[in-house]
Amino acid sequence: MKNAIIYFLVTIATFLTPIKGLFLLVSFAVVCDTICAMYSVIKLQGIKHISSTKFFNIVVKTWFYLGSIILAYLVDVYILENELLGITNLVSKVVCVVWISIEVKSLDETSQKLGNRPFLEVLKALITKLKTLKKDLNDLKN
Repeated sequence: MKNAIIYFLVTIATFLTPIKGLFLLVSFAVVCDTICAMYSVIKLQGIKHISSTKFFNIVVKTWFYLGSIILAYLVDVYILENELLGITNLVSKVVCVVWISIEVKSLDETSQKLGNRPFLEVLKALITKLKTLKKDLNDLKN
């Protein structure tokens, strides 16, 4: 019986191997958001405001995210036969991008609570500076 369970778990792990990178990306995004949120709470309210119930919500969120990626992968494999619009596992990748974008937005909101500018604003300023630098370099070249 013990060997049957091990074989079953190995079979599932082997089946999910093509999307392990998606699992790692989403898990990394959740961990980064959690660390930044903890830092924000400690800095703004003190360490006494961190509770274990909030940490349990992180576990539930991560399992929900990973479960939805597995469900999307099953749709990719059994309904779409691993390809849609010429892209392998497209539905799984789209679901992963959605979850990562939610976590990035949460990181941005946490950063703004600490008094920082929004990511989009910083990115626009960086692009503007790079365009100016490129223009200056072209002027020097000519």
